[in-house]
Amino acid sequence: MVTRRRKALSFFLLCALVSGLILQVQQAQAAYGGRITVSGTKFYAGGNEIWINGTNTPWHSWNDFGGSFDYTWWDNHFQELRNHGVNSTRVWITCNGEVGINIDSSGAVSGATAAHWSNLDSLFQIAQNRGVYIMATMMSFDHFKNSHANYMSWRNMLNSDTNIDSYVNNYLIPFVNRYKNNPWLWSIDLMNEPDWVYENADSGNISWDRLQTYFAKGAVAIHQNSSILTTVGIAMVKYNSATVGGAQGNKVSDAALKAKVNSPLARVDFYSPHYYGWMDQYWGIPTYMTPDQYGIVHDRPVILGEMPAKGSTNHTITDDFFNAHTNGWAGLMPWTSNGVDSNGSLTDMGPATQAFRDSYFNLVFPTSDSAPYHFEGGALHSFIGTPSGVTVSSSSERAYAGSSSLKMTLNVTASGQYYAQVSNPANLTTGKTVTFRVWVPGNANLTAIQPYVKDNNWLWTGNYQSYANLTKNAWNTITVSIPTSSVNPIKELGVQVITSSSWNGSIYIDNISW
Repeated sequence: MVTRRRKALSFFLLCALVSGLILQVQQAQAAYGGRITVSGTKFYAGGNEIWINGTNTPWHSWNDFGGSFDYTWWDNHFQELRNHGVNSTRVWITCNGEVGINIDSSGAVSGATAAHWSNLDSLFQIAQNRGVYIMATMMSFDHFKNSHANYMSWRNMLNSDTNIDSYVNNYLIPFVNRYKNNPWLWSIDLMNEPDWVYENADSGNISWDRLQTYFAKGAVAIHQNSSILTTVGIAMVKYNSATVGGAQGNKVSDAALKAKVNSPLARVDFYSPHYYGWMDQYWGIPTYMTPDQYGIVHDRPVILGEMPAKGSTNHTITDDFFNAHTNGWAGLMPWTSNGVDSNGSLTDMGPATQAFRDSYFNLVFPTSDSAPYHFEGGALHSFIGTPSGVTVSSSSERAYAGSSSLKMTLNVTASGQYYAQVSNPANLTTGKTVTFRVWVPGNANLTAIQPYVKDNNWLWTGNYQSYANLTKNAWNTITVSIPTSSVNPIKELGVQVITSSSWNGSIYIDNISW
């Protein structure tokens, strides 16, 4: 195939030069999709600051993973989130522990069901395809509430060091190791609102000592095995503070967790308290205060892990987003995107996430020097397509990151090989790996998609991807490694589309990075 490709390319270059089909490109290097890290009080992706323009999608069908998981619903909903400028959502991995995790009546955890892992595999693939980061909430006060059959199993788990270890070793660590190489799992929330486990008799009135022991052991395990960030979704700021009215001390401070496990890894990487209107009379509205003014020591990022999607008391959700950013919060995650209760849905909060994205685009979908080709504002640079049946343009119809991608449209009457490419890509040298994000439609007359690069000797290296093996109607990540034996400079990179017959349709390319 190499000889045939060279001939096709030579003809294509000649035609392209004769036709003058050369367009201009924006060189904005995208960091979005890289591992989220912490520095000081801010989050970073690929070296650039990212603000969590988020939401909660806790469940579609209660206990989805290992239960009634609906791939199509999650896939469509994540695309809706992305269309509304949402870059992260908080998902409950188990809602009350009735399905998915194997736990016996004594509280010992032995692992998880095959269906649980299979459904989660699909979820994280959807996150990657749709470009939405996930905060994974591992358990909730609901696990311990006497409203389901196995609540005593979960209370027994938390009340025993040995059983906590069984959960950590047989479930949490396998979870971390299974997904730690997928950067779209950006954080783990060890428990949703442990306050109610401590305060409420129907959830066991379990002591903070037992809760903190789990948090400490869980945090150490996560940090030992991965770069995934950790947090705990505290319901009331009085348990996240030593200074507010009725303060009970920060139950997830470094000192509190290290008192349970003597390790520097026994810590949460950021704080994620929750807010609802009933709290106003006690602690005020956090989006109109700094984290310090709200009573939280601001020595790491602080986000609101929950707040009503309809907005805070007497404020719009849009005002909440903009004021939270102004006041130094690192993100906002309204409850919920899919309207699981009366607090609102994407219909209520979507205009806010879109407005914030449009005003702070590079904070929501950050860019850096690691990804040179990201297609925004209709700008292209040296991307060319064959004048016979191929056109390329910037399109806002879909995007891997940002709001636009490169649209490559074919209108051809026979099988063949067709190209879109860029000449003389800046700073691309031998030994590097180039990552392409390519969206392909279903039911197309295509044989393969092949991203490629060419060196100074006009030698090819590519990654042939059979159309049958690509995920349809989704973003596929394809890499091409440039051998160190190649000759600098790299002359071209591009994407080749191979048709099986006549075809009139489009593929989309975005975030070509190295």
